[in-house]
Amino acid sequence: MSIRTRYIAALLLTASLVSLSFTVIYNLISAQKQDAEIINIAGQQRMLSQRIALLASTGRICGSYKEKQYLSNALATFNNNHQRLISIPSLSPVIHNVYFGVKALDTRVEQYTQWAQGLFSAPTCDIPRLYSIEKVTQLLSDLDYVVDLFEREASARVDTVASVEVYLWLGTLLLLLIEAIFIFSPLDKAIRDSIKNLTTLKNQAEIAEQEARRASKAKSEFLSSMSHELRTPMNGLFGMIELALDNPEKSNVYLKKAQSAGGQLLILINDILDISKIEAGKIKVEHAPVDLLQVLDDAVSLQRAYCQKKGLAFHYYKDPSLPPVISGDITRITQILHNLLSNAIKFTDSGSVTLKVSFLEQTNHNIISFDVIDTGIGIDETKLCTIFDKFEQADQSTTRIHGGTGLGLSIAKQLAQLMEGDITVRSTPGKGSTFTFTMLAKSATLPQLSVDTQAPLHCAIIDDLQTSREYIEHIVSAMGIRSKSYHCARAFLDDDPLAYDILIVDLAMPTMSGIDMLLELESLEPITFPRVILISAELERLTYEKDASHLLWRTHTKPINRRELEHDLSSLFEKSTSSIEKETSVNQTKRILIAEDNDINAEIVKAILNGENYRFLHVKDGQEAVNACKRYSFNLILMDCNMPIMGGIEASKILRSELKITTPIVALTANAFAEDKEECLAAGMDDFLPKPIDKTTLLTCIRKHVHHQ
Repeated sequence: MSIRTRYIAALLLTASLVSLSFTVIYNLISAQKQDAEIINIAGQQRMLSQRIALLASTGRICGSYKEKQYLSNALATFNNNHQRLISIPSLSPVIHNVYFGVKALDTRVEQYTQWAQGLFSAPTCDIPRLYSIEKVTQLLSDLDYVVDLFEREASARVDTVASVEVYLWLGTLLLLLIEAIFIFSPLDKAIRDSIKNLTTLKNQAEIAEQEARRASKAKSEFLSSMSHELRTPMNGLFGMIELALDNPEKSNVYLKKAQSAGGQLLILINDILDISKIEAGKIKVEHAPVDLLQVLDDAVSLQRAYCQKKGLAFHYYKDPSLPPVISGDITRITQILHNLLSNAIKFTDSGSVTLKVSFLEQTNHNIISFDVIDTGIGIDETKLCTIFDKFEQADQSTTRIHGGTGLGLSIAKQLAQLMEGDITVRSTPGKGSTFTFTMLAKSATLPQLSVDTQAPLHCAIIDDLQTSREYIEHIVSAMGIRSKSYHCARAFLDDDPLAYDILIVDLAMPTMSGIDMLLELESLEPITFPRVILISAELERLTYEKDASHLLWRTHTKPINRRELEHDLSSLFEKSTSSIEKETSVNQTKRILIAEDNDINAEIVKAILNGENYRFLHVKDGQEAVNACKRYSFNLILMDCNMPIMGGIEASKILRSELKITTPIVALTANAFAEDKEECLAAGMDDFLPKPIDKTTLLTCIRKHVHHQ
C-alpha cells in the first residue's frame, strides 16, 4: 500500500471517528437535556402535591378567589406533568411498575387530583372527605421515590456518557498511534529519504556538472591538441610528396619520409577509433600465436632510435626463461609497449629509458611483466589516479610542451584489462616513473614455414641491438639459412668476414657504423661481394653517410617487416629462367576480381597486379561483383567491405549461400579490428587484409590462395 493510500485511509478513519464521536456525544447531550427536564418535572410534581395539600388544608379556599386560582393552576400543572411523565416512550420498567404496578401511583395521583378538584364543587367550605395525612405522606413519598428513580437513571446515563467519552478518547489515541506507526512514520521516513535523495542528487548533479565542465575543458584541449597532432604529420606527408615531385632524383628519400608521416597519422586515427570502440564496448582482442621476439624488436628498435635522437641511454633486459611464443593479440601488445616507451621518452629530457621483461611462473598461470622505467619528470602522487582517464595528462601544460592527445594511456590500460592484465604506475616527481604492464603468458606455437632452399646460404647478422639480432636470427633460421650474429662491426671484421653470402647490417652502431664496416670490407677485395641488406630506424641518415650505395642490395626500415625480409631472402634462392618464366606464365592465366569503389585504392591494387602479370576485372560495388561472378569465373576475389548499393559483407553472403561460389574471397577493408575480421570470416570470406594495403602482404596473400588451387 502506497503512502498516499495510507494517508487517505487515515484521513477517512479520523473523519469517521470524529463524526461518530460527534453523533454519540450529541445524542447523549440531548438525552441528558431530556433527563434534566424530566427530573425537573418529577420534582415539580412532588412540590405541587405538597402545595395542593397545603391549600386544601387551610380552609381559606372557599372565601378567596385568589386561593382558588392558585389551587386551579397547581392542579392543572400537576395533571399536565403527570400525563407527560406517564407518556414517556422510554419509561423504564421500574418507574412503569411504580406508576402502573403494585403502588398504582397513576391511579392514586388521579384520585388525589379528583379530591382536590372536589373542593371547587363543595357547597360549603367544609373539606369533603379529606385525604388522611398517611395517604398524603405516602403519595409524597412515592412521588419523591419517582424523582429519585429518574435521577438514578439520569446518573446512569451520565456514567454511560463518561464511559463512551473515555472509549472515544482511547479510540482516538489508538487511531493516532496506528497512524503514527503505519502512516506518519513511513511518511516521515519517505520524506527524509526523499530529502536525502534530493540532497544526494543535488550533490551528484554538482559533481556531474564539475566533471562535465572538466570534461568539456579536457575535450576542448584534446581537440586543439588533436588538430595539431593531425596537421603535423599531414603537413609532413604532403610536404614530402611535393618535394618528391619537385626533386625526382631524391624521391626515394622523400617518399620514405612521407610514408613515415603517414604512419604517424594512421596511429592517431587508430587511437581515436580505439577509444570509440572501447566506449561502445565493441572492441575485442585476438588470441593467436604471438612471436615475442618480433614484438620486442619492433618496439625496442624503433624506440631506441628516438632515445638516440634525444641523447638518452636505452637499456634492455630480458628474462632468459621468457617463452618465444605466447597466445595473444600481437597488434595490441605492440601498441601498449610503443605507447609506454614513447611516453617514457617524451617525458624524459636526460638520463635513460629502460625496458625490463620478466617471466613469472605461477601455479595456475604464468605472467609476463614489462617494466618501462624512465628518469624523467615524474608524476605527482595526486595526479596518479587520473593519468589513465581519457583526454587527461598529469598536467595539461605538458600537452603544449610535449604534445600528445591524452588518449594513449587510457587506451593502453583498457586494452591490458581486456587481455586479462593491467597497467600500474609508480612515480617520484623529478626522479622518474615506472609503468608496469602485466599479462597472462599462455604458451603457443607458430605455424611452420616451409621453404625449399636449393642452395646453402650463410648469413651474418651485425647489429648492436640484442632484440634485433634475436629476431633476425629467428627469421633466417626458419627459412633454413645458416646464420651467425655479431654485436658490433669490429667483431664481424675480426672474425671471418669473407665467409658469408648475405650480410644483414644495422646502419647505426657505436664505434663503427654499418657503412664504415662495408667500406672496410670492400677494401679487402673479396672475389664476390655478399648481398647486403641494410636495416635501420633512420634510413634518412644514408644521405649523410659516405657513398656506399653500390654496396647495398636492399634496405629495410626498423621495425622490420617480416614478410618483406622473407621475400628478399627467398629471392636469393636459385631459380632458373624457365621457372621464373613459368611463374609469370601461370600468373597470366589467373583472373582476379577487384571490388573497390575508391578509385585510388583500386589503382594501387591494379598496379600491383599488373606488375605480377595477373589478369583482373574491376567493379565498384557488391552488386556488380555478384553480377560479374554470375557471368565469369575467377581464381580470387578482392572484396572491399564498405561500398555503395551493396557492401562486401552482403555480397559475400550471396556468393556463398545463393550462388554457391567457392572462389576464395579476401576482404580489403579499413575496418581493422578483430571483430571486423570475425564478421568477414562469418560472411564466408577466406582472408582479411586491413588498409592501407602493403604490397608484399597482398602478393603473399594472393599466392597463398591462387597458386594452391
